[in-house]
Amino acid sequence: MAVMFAMAAMQLANGYFASQNVKATAELNREIAEMNAEFAELDAYDAEIEGYSAQARYQSTIDNTLAEQKTMMLAQDIDVSYGSAASIADETNFNGQLNMMEIKKQAQEGALGYTRQARDMRLNGSLAYGDAQAKASAIMGDAIVSATKTGLSGYKPRPALKKKGGGEMKDDLADYVPDRAVSMGARADGGGY
Repeated sequence: MAVMFAMAAMQLANGYFASQNVKATAELNREIAEMNAEFAELDAYDAEIEGYSAQARYQSTIDNTLAEQKTMMLAQDIDVSYGSAASIADETNFNGQLNMMEIKKQAQEGALGYTRQARDMRLNGSLAYGDAQAKASAIMGDAIVSATKTGLSGYKPRPALKKKGGGEMKDDLADYVPDRAVSMGARADGGGY
């Protein structure tokens, strides 16, 4: 009986440690997901900064192009403040601004992609953590059920005792036999069955 209770205690301990291991692993995985989400947010920030830098570089290209056009037109003695020369400069500036808007849009889309990735990482980490908590509870519940079954299997009530050969009950247990022994034809003199 004591062996069965010891086995039940071992089952409980194993279940407890297994559930704690699942919980600890889940917590670690959630922290890793959070760290990866933070890295994705940094990538989003970097994508935005790169977009601003690309816009600034492109603005320099626009400015250089406008300056070259103006220099060429002035070298040919064309007034750049009105007429077709002004239209060319306006068109160049307009196309440059459209291109800068496209650069900004691409940078924002890249940053948004990283932001979504960070959100998904956090969500998946939280869902996995919740799932692991449920698994840990199930492991512990199974351990309790198994330990209870094991413990109960070690507990067998003693059969009722009857006096051999009838007569008055004494304190000496040697005079008594279990019910099943009487039902199996035990001899009154203590001989075999």
